[in-house]
Parts: sequence; C-alpha cells; structure tokens
Amino acid sequence: MNVYKAGSLCLSTLTGKYQRRGHNLENLDELADERDRVRVQEREALEHLSQTRAKLSRVRTELQNLRKTRDELNETVKALKKARDGLRDSGRKNIISLSGVQKFAKGIREGTEAQRELSQLEWKMQTSPLEKEEEKRLMVKIRVLETKVAAQKRTQRLQDNVIKNRQEADELHMKIQEVAARSQAHHEEIVKLGEVFQALRTKADEQKKILDEVQARSAEIRQKFFSMRTITAVAERKAQMEKEKAHKQSLRKEAQRKLSQGGRVSLEELEALYGDDE
Repeated sequence: MNVYKAGSLCLSTLTGKYQRRGHNLENLDELADERDRVRVQEREALEHLSQTRAKLSRVRTELQNLRKTRDELNETVKALKKARDGLRDSGRKNIISLSGVQKFAKGIREGTEAQRELSQLEWKMQTSPLEKEEEKRLMVKIRVLETKVAAQKRTQRLQDNVIKNRQEADELHMKIQEVAARSQAHHEEIVKLGEVFQALRTKADEQKKILDEVQARSAEIRQKFFSMRTITAVAERKAQMEKEKAHKQSLRKEAQRKLSQGGRVSLEELEALYGDDE
C-alpha cells in the first residue's frame, strides 16, 4: 500500500475516532489546545494535592505532639495518685499509732500539766535536800511523768503528721484533678483533630485519584497529538509532492507543444521533459 494512502487512511481513522468519543478534535490546533488545557488541569490537581498533603503532614505532627503530651499527663496522674495513696496509707498508720499512744496521754492539757509537774520535781530534786525514801518516791513519780510527757509529745507529733499527710494528700488530689482535666482537654482536642486528619486523608485520596485521571488523560492527549502531527506532516509532504508532480507534467506538456510547433523550449521545460520521474 502507498505510504501516503496509508497516511490518509490513518488520519481519517484517527479523526473518526475522536468524533466518536465526543472530543470533536478535528485538527491539530484543536488537539494542541486540548493538550494545553489538560496540562493546566494537571498542574492544578498536583498543586491541590501537594497543599492537602502539606496540611496532612502538619496535622499529623500536631496529633503526635498532642498524644505525647496527653500520655505524659496521664503518667503524671498515675504518679500523683501513687503519692497520694502513699500519704493516705501513712496517715492511716499514724492514726492507728495515735490511738495506741493516747492510752498513755489522753490529751494536750494532761501532757502540759505533766510537763509542768515534771519540771517542778526536777527542780526540787536539784535544789532541796531530800531523804532517801523521799528521793526514791520522787524518782518514781518523775519516771511516770516522763512517760506521760513523752507520750504527749509523740501524740502531738503523730497528730501533726496526720494533719500534714491529710493536707498533702488533699493538695495532691487537687493536682490530680487539674492534670486529669488537662489530659481530658488534650484528648478531646485529639479527637477533633483526628476527625480533621481523616477528612484531609480522604480529600488527599480523592485528589490523588483526580490527578491520576488527569495524568492519564494528559498522556493520551500527548500520544494523539504526536500521532496526528506525524500523520499531518506525511499528508503535507504528499500534497507537496503531488503539487510538484502536477507542475512538472504541466511543464512537460508545454515543452511538447513548443517542440511540435518549432518553438523555443526553456531549460526548466527540457528538464521536465527529459528528466527522471521521481
């Protein structure tokens, strides 16, 4: 088959194919315009996808930071609860010890009186001459008073510890509530941001699908453009050769006419008459 005829058939087939598919691309310029439009769509789709992915990356980083902070706050809550429970246990032990000591010292007033009486007896022992029996009696009484005073001091110390433990436990409990509230606030923010993240990821998936479709369309248009440009070039070469052939035939006829009439023939007409046909 003649290559020019084949080219004409291919061009006709390609054009018909475009029309069947609804593109209405009847010439190379129209196809080039379509190619340029698709290129713009491709750039826009790529830009949109890049922007969404950048947002997605920022939200992902923010989510990671929020989760890290929330987990640290939860660990702090655990540590505070452990410390609070330890103080409460210590307070309970002090209360048990206090109830046992109170058998010997029933109150601060009794302990204060015992301390005053003890001081008086000690002063008397140091400043007054005493008989042996009196001295023994006073020594026994002093030991009893010392026991009461020691019990009173221990009672006071345990009471102070109980109060201190209770206060510290209450402070820790308030701190726990504060930190737990911050952790809950972070968690709620994580939930909201997680929804944003999922929406962005869905959007990115949709934009990636659009980009793939546009890129496929762009590749298809480029291929058609190059094919049509090749076919058009072949057709143009064929038309030029047909034009040159027709011109040569015209020169040949003119040369034959002049020779038959004894006229003068130009060099171009002689070349057309006696030259090789290509």
